[in-house]
Amino acid sequence: MRAVDGIVSRGLAWVVAAVLAASLLAGRGLWAQEEANLVTNPGFEVLDDAGTPLGWAVPKPVYSLDETGPRSGTRALKFSNDDPARYQLATCRIAFTPGMRYEFEGWVRAEGVQGDDSGATLCMEWYDGQGKYLGGSYPSGVKDTQGAWTKVRGTTGRTPDTAASVSVTCYVRRGMTGTAWFDDVTVRPYRAPLITGLTAGRYRGTYDGGEAEILVGLEVPQEGGRAVDIALTATLVDAAGTAHGQPRLLRPEPGLAVVRLDTTPLPAGAYTLRVAATGGDGRYSGQGQVRLRRVEGPVARRVSIDEFGRVIADGRPFFPLGTYWSGVSDEHLALYAASPFNCLMPYGAANPAQMDAIHRHGLKIIYSIKDYYAGTRWAPKAIQTVADERPAVEKTVLAYRDHPALLAWYLNDELPADMIDRLAAHQEWLEELDPDHPTWVVLYQVDEVRHYLSSFDVIGTDPYPIPSRPAAMALDWTRRTHQAGFGRRAVWQVPQIFNWGAYRKGAERETSRAPTALEMRSMAWQCIAGGANGLIFYSWFDLWKMNDVEPFEQRWAEVTAMAADIRRMIPVLLSVEPVPAVVVTGPAAVASRQWSLDGALYVLVVNSGTDEAAAQVALPGVLGSVTAEVGTATLDPAEKAVGVTLGALEPCVLRITLKP
Repeated sequence: MRAVDGIVSRGLAWVVAAVLAASLLAGRGLWAQEEANLVTNPGFEVLDDAGTPLGWAVPKPVYSLDETGPRSGTRALKFSNDDPARYQLATCRIAFTPGMRYEFEGWVRAEGVQGDDSGATLCMEWYDGQGKYLGGSYPSGVKDTQGAWTKVRGTTGRTPDTAASVSVTCYVRRGMTGTAWFDDVTVRPYRAPLITGLTAGRYRGTYDGGEAEILVGLEVPQEGGRAVDIALTATLVDAAGTAHGQPRLLRPEPGLAVVRLDTTPLPAGAYTLRVAATGGDGRYSGQGQVRLRRVEGPVARRVSIDEFGRVIADGRPFFPLGTYWSGVSDEHLALYAASPFNCLMPYGAANPAQMDAIHRHGLKIIYSIKDYYAGTRWAPKAIQTVADERPAVEKTVLAYRDHPALLAWYLNDELPADMIDRLAAHQEWLEELDPDHPTWVVLYQVDEVRHYLSSFDVIGTDPYPIPSRPAAMALDWTRRTHQAGFGRRAVWQVPQIFNWGAYRKGAERETSRAPTALEMRSMAWQCIAGGANGLIFYSWFDLWKMNDVEPFEQRWAEVTAMAADIRRMIPVLLSVEPVPAVVVTGPAAVASRQWSLDGALYVLVVNSGTDEAAAQVALPGVLGSVTAEVGTATLDPAEKAVGVTLGALEPCVLRITLKP
């Protein structure tokens, strides 16, 4: 890339400005006002000869039409279900354009909806020509709206080029009962903000001089088959709003801009880099910002993230290897501490005695304050309004920030992107209140991770594919999560060890299954191959919950055997020694990652597919020795290469030495 003052290339017009134009709009999606609603019969007013809403698949008896109290018109769609094992959907196919994003919303009224999930809601999904599921968007629902109509809204990622059908669905989440009504469903193309997210090149944007590099993600719309021209501006301001320095915009790769600025002449203090974009004669806009801090020398922190994405805890590299807990159980800590795991993430708040016990057992805790948002499902009673959030956060953080067991703060568990301002505020509070510990966020919204960059230090996503989807979902999601952070953000992934039966009832609970030992091993190493710097498995408490179907002792033995291989390899996973030029080739299902440690080369190859796969490891010198440190793959050594034949889902870590 090269620095430029102004370029028009690939449909992008770049302008560097000293001051951010005040007229630029906020970075949020806009309804395409010239576009019609894509939903056929959005209010369920038009019926076919059978009395069914035209354009909708409405399975009886769960769904019916109700003319008492619609939001508009003469009727609404009613859901009524008293059997948690019955799961039916009311669906409408829409006309769509591959590659387009969509915004959807509907009005929902719920009464007495019960169960473990979020309630009555809408979703959008897409499938290929063979009916294979390709993806979707799933906003949270409502359980009891006290007679009021409530808007449920979501946005999708780009629909895949391979999609053959797209649908919008009104439904109540699986395993739930009660009554709900739906009306006035809308789907329109979504004009996404042009700027998707920014990240600084250093932890929390802290610089003691030198050049700062800030990466800016762009979502460039297409009109008439060509990219819309975009104008960008960038400025750096201090806390008083005074502009500093001369930010330079660099020619981007597709979907990327780079801002560089010299921090050396800046006075010590806090700064904000602001970037804004407009395009399409004002039809598109976006803005983003990132906090930077100029300091006089290196900042000592108890726990931080280094430039390699590693945790540095008390001055030493640390690889988080843990599980989710419901609450801290003193009786379980000893069993857990004897396992390969080194940390835990309990949903329930740990008290001082439990924090002491965690430390006494040589473990670390990721402390959850994920529910400290007014109006969310599990918000503490003390948090009734947004104004209550900061005092509650401050009380908890001040109570535990100095405890030696603390590893990080768990700041968000899958809250929607339309809460980003509040999520980012909580991140800012944590940076102020506890500069010594990072924050961690976990999302299922893998296509939206970049929109959350201002709200976390460390990111994770939670692929739970077994048994209904391929185990390769672990690799796919980790790669996408790593890329969403521009490869600059630490990734602690959440692989699956639980049985979905823990969240099902009746026959579904009895017939569901947990991942096999091989599936768990494969998914864990897939995450590492995809760029993960830590693994927090979901979940310890579900192993106990399913004890009557799958004995805990058996499952725990499988889980700990899988974790033992990872724990044994942690010195390798944390190594940042230079890696010789190694080229790994093989089918798309094979993923690889390499390290060097103490004169040996370590190569991870993992097969994410269910067919045998052969890979070739080309070496930069003559092979001295090769052994499989993890796995039992068939090896075929040659003078300057090693062939590896992997069974279905098999991971393998090779230790290779080269001749002098």
